[in-house]
Amino acid sequence: MKTEKIAKELISYETVSPVEDPGVFEYIKGILEEHGVEAEIKEINGVYNLVAETGTGGPAICLNGHIDVVEPEGQWSITEPFQPEIQDGKLYGRGATDMKGEVAAQIKAFIDLHRDSNFEGRAVLMLAGDEEIGGLNGSKPMVEEFYSRDEGFDYAIVGEATDLDVQVGTRGVLWLNVVLEGEGVHASRAEAAEMNAMEELPKALEKLNKLELDYPEKGDLPEPSLEATRVKTTQTYNSISGEVEIGMDIRYLPSQTIEDILEQVEASLEGLDCGVRVEMERDHGGAFELEDDRFRKASTEVIKEIRGEKPREITEGGASDGRFFAERGTPFIELGLNQESVHAENEYCDLENMRLLREVYYNICLRLDSQH
Repeated sequence: MKTEKIAKELISYETVSPVEDPGVFEYIKGILEEHGVEAEIKEINGVYNLVAETGTGGPAICLNGHIDVVEPEGQWSITEPFQPEIQDGKLYGRGATDMKGEVAAQIKAFIDLHRDSNFEGRAVLMLAGDEEIGGLNGSKPMVEEFYSRDEGFDYAIVGEATDLDVQVGTRGVLWLNVVLEGEGVHASRAEAAEMNAMEELPKALEKLNKLELDYPEKGDLPEPSLEATRVKTTQTYNSISGEVEIGMDIRYLPSQTIEDILEQVEASLEGLDCGVRVEMERDHGGAFELEDDRFRKASTEVIKEIRGEKPREITEGGASDGRFFAERGTPFIELGLNQESVHAENEYCDLENMRLLREVYYNICLRLDSQH
């Protein structure tokens, strides 16, 4: 079965995150079993995932992907989101490049490894059903299960969209809430509030927007960023809210600590005429920089040989399920198709690049195996 046929079939399943129906994984399991590979569909807290393994030697390489997609929005003009369509060498549909095109390439590469008697390592195909909402019932517990059995990984290849370049580092993702504390009063008596959090809101936003986080070292990653992304109050028209909550999205470096970031944010708000408290909403993790030169070299060399040009080594973008491997000390890269239509209307992937990607995944695994 051709890679593009698998990708089309995957797109036809409405797998808006989280995946709570096993249908798409039953389809994948069927393909693998046709080629003699046993696969396990894993239901974790109502979310469906899949794991398959081949080989028993070393190194242990994980091909990690996700089947879930974001909700399709906007006006789709080429086709309906879950009705895959091929036009001018491009496959259109929700998830085409994030990341069912990559998953199709991973499935085929995994089957190639299973059938290759010269492959002496161990390969694991790990497909999650909730990456788009955090991966907490997908890649996270699946990775943890392997390490709990002392069967971790030497390498992981995560199929996120990269334009066939190699993602060799990512900043971590931290969400904070800055809470301004004042007095809640009726809107007609605003002057009665000794501390008015709403009046201090513009000043707080100005201070936060000017804040540049300190860090010990940057490496090859972009500088850390801090953005105010949401403001929440009581949302009552005739009341001055006693609390105003500012939501923050922070992208941080491996050299930074959460404690230091919290202290810097709090210090930047000194002088406001209201109470201030800074609370961590969630640390998504993901701060990582690839230090395994053998993995880096093998990946870039294989891509150059197959594409005919050397790939860029990139570090921009957000966190992925790769962070669950990084937390265990497993080096990982992200490697996938075109980025420009990710989460967009008329999402698509280039069919020729999808075919090349299958070769790239397969040959990187062979190269790592030969160097082990």
